[in-house]
Amino acid sequence: MNRKRGLFIVLTILLAVILVGSCFLLTGLPQKKSGIANEVREYLINERSYSVDEFQKVQGVYSFKSDDYQATVRFKDEPNVNYTYEKIEGTYKLVETSNIHGNHIDETYNQ
Repeated sequence: MNRKRGLFIVLTILLAVILVGSCFLLTGLPQKKSGIANEVREYLINERSYSVDEFQKVQGVYSFKSDDYQATVRFKDEPNVNYTYEKIEGTYKLVETSNIHGNHIDETYNQ
């Protein structure tokens, strides 16, 4: 009986490790998502001359498709439009938007 219980505990721990690992594999590491959000916020403030008050939300995301970390930005003047920035060759670029006629499209956006 004791042996079965030990095997059950080992299998339960193994399953938990696999589930947690799969979750991080699909959604990315929280520290990296937070880091990319902070970097993009700083880029937009320092390089693009936005003020902190103009942002509604800056959120780091992991793209399973491209296997890269990105940041999604919403501005207060366009709360329903998402702008996605990614670091490409050492510089941040706008790689996606939910509205190509948005107010915050810049020259880094390449459709």
